[in-house]
Amino acid sequence: MNEVSSEQIRTFLQQYILEKSRAGGKDTPGELADDCDLLLSGMIDSLGLLDLMTAIQEHCQREIDFEALDPEQLTVVGPLCRYVSGQLASR
Repeated sequence: MNEVSSEQIRTFLQQYILEKSRAGGKDTPGELADDCDLLLSGMIDSLGLLDLMTAIQEHCQREIDFEALDPEQLTVVGPLCRYVSGQLASR
């Protein structure tokens, strides 16, 4: 996958969360706000975060260095999308 914008990552993230919510019998979320914390909102748990990181890498067909992102920003939609996009652009 070539350059990927943060909006494309957000679209993938939105679909991923929607599918996981449906599969888990949870209410499906609306549009993910830039400041939405996926962990604090209960959309994912710590294991779900690991699954999400793997899913993002598989979707982008690249390894992403998530350790370089501030842990407090890792579960927040906007910073996560911008970080992943930036990581992909720098390679």
